[in-house]
Amino acid sequence: MQLQSFSADYIHTIDNLDLRDPADRRLVIGNMPVCSNEHLDKAVEQARKAQKIWVKQSVDQRIVCIKNFIPLLEENLNYIVEVLKTEQGMLDTVVRREVQESVVQINHTLSIASDELASLHHSDESFKAVVRKVPFGVVGAIVPWNAPVSLATAKVIPALLAGNAVIVKPSPRAPAGVTVFLGLLRDCLPPGLLSLLHGTNDLGEAMIKHRDVRKISFTGSTAVGKQVAASAAAELKSVQLELGGNDAAIVLKDSDFNITASQIVDSAFRRSGQYCYATKRVYVHRSIKEEMIGALVKCADHLKMGAPSDTMSTIGPVIDDDAQHRLNTLIDQTRSCNAVVRPCGTILESADLRNGCYVQPTLVWNIEHSHPLVIEEQFGPVLPILGYDNTLELVKELNSEDYGLSGSVWGANLEELSTVAREIEAGRVFINAARAMGDFSGELPSGGHKHSGIGWEKSTFGLREYYQYQTINGPVY
Repeated sequence: MQLQSFSADYIHTIDNLDLRDPADRRLVIGNMPVCSNEHLDKAVEQARKAQKIWVKQSVDQRIVCIKNFIPLLEENLNYIVEVLKTEQGMLDTVVRREVQESVVQINHTLSIASDELASLHHSDESFKAVVRKVPFGVVGAIVPWNAPVSLATAKVIPALLAGNAVIVKPSPRAPAGVTVFLGLLRDCLPPGLLSLLHGTNDLGEAMIKHRDVRKISFTGSTAVGKQVAASAAAELKSVQLELGGNDAAIVLKDSDFNITASQIVDSAFRRSGQYCYATKRVYVHRSIKEEMIGALVKCADHLKMGAPSDTMSTIGPVIDDDAQHRLNTLIDQTRSCNAVVRPCGTILESADLRNGCYVQPTLVWNIEHSHPLVIEEQFGPVLPILGYDNTLELVKELNSEDYGLSGSVWGANLEELSTVAREIEAGRVFINAARAMGDFSGELPSGGHKHSGIGWEKSTFGLREYYQYQTINGPVY
């Protein structure tokens, strides 16, 4: 599969990078073009011209254009799923849900756009004022590899509705699925309004520093997010950052072992642990720690590691050799500290351990609270289990750390759980769950506190990230 970058026209590049299958790194599954700073300059110039016309369109006219994308997306859903599955090593059920939820998110954002983007009017006998919600101009969106369709949706759709042009840079680790996705959207828009430029970190840095890119939306690690914020500060440009997390599950002593363990295992090992909101560590009240470990082991042993093409698989490979090496090194370091390291689940014949990037799901306990596996984001299928004595003291300790993306609390007393949840310094806290729940889940904001992010994504909250205010105030006439 030869990917194509585009702005108003398709972009031809000299350099390309091979894309390899995480389930078998011997297989080249595509080629990604590498765009230059000159390509970026041209895309920005075309985006500025297209945006000047787009902003003159009413919100309802913008909605009509983007609505035309929905049937194209539904028609090509199976193809997009297959591309995502192959390039990421993710299971069909996981990436299919991502695309389907993106359709729901697009429809919801379209439904709220007219009211949210309407101007505000004030007047008295002598004076009047209108508060307009105006776009930034050209928005740069830097999309990660692990949920590219979902995160591109959260950035591109509200930015376009608010009247901006958008230039997207996907991750070179998994750029194919989002290229197909955004190529379909491009066909519904004026030329140059949506650009997609493939490239390395140098291209991303150039986009962030470009004077005419007035807003940057980035999802990725906290370390890189800090660099993004520092580079953007030179031009005082607006940033929206969804960054790393080290999400803790706090299990109270009256928790139901089996139900809690089942949901925590699903949260920790879905996508092979490679997503921001995965449960990264489990704190269990010491009075039930041994029973909870037994329940977690029992649930994790039901996992079946294999190729994404194997319908028996419940967990696939990690994204690439670098991720595999980093995680295996972390597991080896944990063993050397005399912690209990328990590989879990069944390895299916379809898992090519020699050529694929497989890391067996692993539970760890009897580990120090200061160990890197506990205090840093592992971003993989390795889950530490720790004991605690006092819930509020534990929350205080967790709040002293830099991360604040999400967390969860588990137990029988909903009033107590709600009290604990309110004390946790994080953008999202789940009660007896580790993912958004309810038919209204698409209306909830997504984002982090402290070093886990700046700003919000999804629904009304995400739409507000892509406009600024202009007040026009004068006499009544």
